Amino acid sequence: MTLKEASNQIKELLDALPQKKTNKEKLLAVFKIKVLLEIIEEPLKKSRDKEAASAAKKRIIKKALRQFLGVLDKIFENHEEVGDTDVREKMYDAIHKGYIKPRSGYTLPTRFGMFSDRGDDLVHAAIQKFLTHPEVVAARKSLKTPEARLNAFQDNDVESSEGTTCFEYFGHTDKPDVA
Repeated sequence: MTLKEASNQIKELLDALPQKKTNKEKLLAVFKIKVLLEIIEEPLKKSRDKEAASAAKKRIIKKALRQFLGVLDKIFENHEEVGDTDVREKMYDAIHKGYIKPRSGYTLPTRFGMFSDRGDDLVHAAIQKFLTHPEVVAARKSLKTPEARLNAFQDNDVESSEGTTCFEYFGHTDKPDVA
């Protein structure tokens, strides 16, 4: 039964309710209305539960992501190249292979295209800390698909204390297969 059909039947039952003569007839009409309301509510509840589950999956790495962005903001203060396209692509590749689509035996690179060894060391340490954060380790296991892990990583509700989102350091992608 469609939402429209159930709604029309409820309307008909409500319109006919004042004409019912006995309490038994009235209670039967009310019972039918309750059943129809349950039919209408079911898909709404499923949709709400699905949205809540999706939000919970995204929430799983919020703290780790916020901390990671904060560290990248601090690196940016002295090493602006962390926002350059080449560095962004290399950092995303590391996140992709270490978290979004984890590769067995993957080793984090030591160079990310920064202008100095110190800059590369800072970026390496930040990514290493993120990938080994307990929330990220748990998410790698609990979020079953690369798409779910990508969505959790690209959570635009997560900002650093400076207001930076992951998009500023990693860009945006619709599919985890890009890297």
